[in-house]
Amino acid sequence: MKYADHNSPLRRRSPLTPCLGFLLGCSIPLGFALAAPFHDDENRRVDDLAPIQQPWEADAELVEKLSSGQNQKFNYRESNVPQFNLPNVLGDNPAATSAADWKVRREQTLEQFRSQVYGRRPTLDVNIQFEAAPTSDHPDFWNGLQGEFSNLHCVIHADAREFRFPFVIAHPNSTELPVSKPRPLVLFINNRSQSEFTDADRLMEFWAVDQILAQGYSAAMVYTADIDPDRADGYATGVRGFLADNQPRDQDAWGSLSAWGWGISRVLDYALLDPNIDSKCIALVGHSRGGKTALWAAAEDPRISLVYSNESGCGGAALSRRRFGETVGRITTAFPHWFCDNFSSYAEEEDRLPVDQHQLIALLAPRGVYVASAADDLWADPRGEFESLVAAAPVFQLLGKDSIHTKQMPPLNSPRVEGVTGYHIRSGPHDLTRRDWS
Repeated sequence: MKYADHNSPLRRRSPLTPCLGFLLGCSIPLGFALAAPFHDDENRRVDDLAPIQQPWEADAELVEKLSSGQNQKFNYRESNVPQFNLPNVLGDNPAATSAADWKVRREQTLEQFRSQVYGRRPTLDVNIQFEAAPTSDHPDFWNGLQGEFSNLHCVIHADAREFRFPFVIAHPNSTELPVSKPRPLVLFINNRSQSEFTDADRLMEFWAVDQILAQGYSAAMVYTADIDPDRADGYATGVRGFLADNQPRDQDAWGSLSAWGWGISRVLDYALLDPNIDSKCIALVGHSRGGKTALWAAAEDPRISLVYSNESGCGGAALSRRRFGETVGRITTAFPHWFCDNFSSYAEEEDRLPVDQHQLIALLAPRGVYVASAADDLWADPRGEFESLVAAAPVFQLLGKDSIHTKQMPPLNSPRVEGVTGYHIRSGPHDLTRRDWS
């Protein structure tokens, strides 16, 4: 098929409205199930027995430990968070007061993120095809799972050149779960090399595909570095270098986060050719840099109905202006390839940014957004992730959707779901676990 990034036939025919059935079938019952702490009890509600919990606060000993030694140049103390003013999430001159106003403001905000943070994607036409991939492209972890797995390649042709990347798509076993209507798709952007997974159990801790299939949903997974290498010197061998024919980058040219999001959209191009997948019920899940990618991918692709961003931190859900844990200066030094070059100019000068991450979350409204943090992962600034979600609430409300709007953080291990948004902070370190998937 012919493809131009903002003018795809598949993109034009895809509705903007999230799947009400998916949100009713998942988010609202999850709100009841997850309102209690993370415990299993077949006979009684744990929250009826548990003591009243206090809103989450960072562990004082952990703060002291992280604030010593070489870490002293990074802030882990709330008392040291600077005073700042967030950009108006509804826009300025004037602020949006209606859905029609927001449509204009949204496009303006999207352009600011493109030019100053994630970079602008190319718009040239390319030919895209899909082929079956050799099974050797993926470890043989799928045997014994109740699903039908396919290894595939996305093949991109530009002139006489070719670029390809693999992905996996799985459907519930048709003999176990007969299809009576189109099913939701849960797509996972995997930021960890499959060589890190020595067996199926460890892989399914990070990608709970068995749980997804057991719900009767389809599942897909694509690995970030197969689309664009996750290293500063990888430009020439990834999709960015391929589409630019290895010409030098402009200051606002897309970084790897945006390239990974572009690859997600190509996986959706394939998945939505399947009539058994509901085009209105697409969930995207990402952890860490994958969580950053998931948020930006959904901002660029309105076909995504629901986003789960797990511990995405700086450049993801966390507010840059808080300068807590990882900062713009540090992330653009350590991972300059993730963003456009312009983003690095705001190092140590976050207040000059024309946008902040609450506006990224607002770009997803009125679709579903779930942000997750971990108590030991202060580098990702859990409070900044939560405050970002809260600060996006006016846009959800303007578009007629309830969302989390109270500024008090929930207790540890006590997820909060309000309307089409949700948040939890769980015990433990930076990771994606079955607890998070639940």
